[in-house]
Amino acid sequence: MAISVFDVFKPGEGAASSHTVGPLRECESDRPALRIGFWLIEAFDSYALANALEPLRLANQVAGRTLYQWDILSLQGGALNASNGIATATTRLDQAQALDVLILCGGDSLHAGADQPDFRQQLCHWAMQPISLGALGKAGWLLAQVGALDGWRCSLPEPDAPGSLAALNELTPVAAPFCVDRQRLTCVGPQAVQGLMHELLAQTHGRGLVLRMEKHAERQARPLQAMHNAPARLQAALALMGDHLSRTLGIDELAEAIGMSRRHLERLFKRSLGCSPSRHYLDLRLQRARQLLQAGEGSMAEVAQECGFVSLQHFARCYRQYFGAHPREDVDGGLRVIAGCQSTSILNVPAPSRAGSLPH
Repeated sequence: MAISVFDVFKPGEGAASSHTVGPLRECESDRPALRIGFWLIEAFDSYALANALEPLRLANQVAGRTLYQWDILSLQGGALNASNGIATATTRLDQAQALDVLILCGGDSLHAGADQPDFRQQLCHWAMQPISLGALGKAGWLLAQVGALDGWRCSLPEPDAPGSLAALNELTPVAAPFCVDRQRLTCVGPQAVQGLMHELLAQTHGRGLVLRMEKHAERQARPLQAMHNAPARLQAALALMGDHLSRTLGIDELAEAIGMSRRHLERLFKRSLGCSPSRHYLDLRLQRARQLLQAGEGSMAEVAQECGFVSLQHFARCYRQYFGAHPREDVDGGLRVIAGCQSTSILNVPAPSRAGSLPH
């Protein structure tokens, strides 16, 4: 029986839904990175591709390690033009490294090259492989035409030709922007791609990862707070926090020190920084802890104590929730923060695919 990446992670068999797969368990944290191939068709939608890649890059950044790697592929390899005319370098599909997921990326003109016998032969071949197969937007109709969606729930845009849906009796379309049903991933268009990828991330590494990504994006979207123009009491509170990372101050103690009530202090932080004083204080301590660990300035226990944590267990739990990794992975700079995997997208050395050799 074919086993997909989703089968590996799910706790048991179940009906097709967006919740059939369990999150990555803590004991599986050493599992190799999930490898995703994006198979481009001439005149593909570059906006849809960007919406698919960015969640993977951000997931790696938030987690502090390589959870996902990706390859940019095409049938023949070489440069391929997007619908906006931008050329993108690709690797031949049969030279891709072992894949866990293969996602087809097309544009509005799917029949430009998609009608070639070689293309359909390769698509049929990959549909029978023990990996997960997906498509962005109208490329989902190419999967449907070769029977790759028969018996699967799927999310597809309106077909170009009237009656196309009626002719494909085995399809089970859902009225949703995206759908992940066991080994099939589909969505209606570029705007739904991010939701599809977030569902993939949630099913393979847990919804906590997606929540951390959303919080990170929210923080990045905040306008710069000009601290020299910030209210004097806010500046005083921040200075006190910075001076008391090892022996932390209580919020009531902090409010009293700057001459205001706790309630007014909380309103001040919420209005100016978008979070509570205690949340900001914890962020400062955790960021300082990471700096110390990566610089090799003390053991985990010493760093925890210096940053005001009462126990090593509490420190490790807060650290994992914030950075997505155990603090031991940062000791002596051991953690490799991956800002992106674009450098691995173009492969210089051919490698065998997990799906085996392709037909010629």
